[in-house]
Amino acid sequence: MINNDNVAHKVTFPRPAEGGRAAAAANFISTVFSPALVVFYAVILCSYSIDHSSKFLWTSLFVLLFVLAPTAYIFYLMGRGKVTDFHMSVREERIMPLCVIFIYSVFSLLLYGFAGGPDALVTLGYLCLGLTGLWILVSLYWKISGHCAAIGALGAMVFVYPHESLVFVLPPLALLVAWSRIRLGCHSTAQTAAGLLLGVAVFWFFLS
Repeated sequence: MINNDNVAHKVTFPRPAEGGRAAAAANFISTVFSPALVVFYAVILCSYSIDHSSKFLWTSLFVLLFVLAPTAYIFYLMGRGKVTDFHMSVREERIMPLCVIFIYSVFSLLLYGFAGGPDALVTLGYLCLGLTGLWILVSLYWKISGHCAAIGALGAMVFVYPHESLVFVLPPLALLVAWSRIRLGCHSTAQTAAGLLLGVAVFWFFLS
């Protein structure tokens, strides 16, 4: 019987034809807007609202702790053959890495906040923790799109932070990311839609 979650190994809905401009574009979009990079883009948005003499230092430290370190960990797992790819396309493979990242992020965020990190970035850290925790829980039973959860939260940010010009860019971009995940055969429409809704809901809970 086919497992509907392991779409990286078993075909459960139409996969894209190999090659072609559409597939290449979808792969590029999925890479550029992977969850870790979306966190980096969110840090840039948040940084505009930070009035702190050491803003660059705190922002750089946040990126190091919550973007570069988790990314390096995933690459390490790839090198050890623990995960199939950087996006952790196989549902069962993502549980352990996400749990490790979650626990690491809890302690890192506590230290970051205790050391006096800017409130905007501390709140963003809690948003990331909330999304990661829910991503883990859902992934125990179903393969929700982490890409869409991340870009959904980022798309919602433009309605709170003063970046009016991005209101017409990020929400449509979120739909484009959803298309890329479906086009690559990594998720179904329901999985991407659920990811987008999860990202928006968690954002409004923590940052609205």
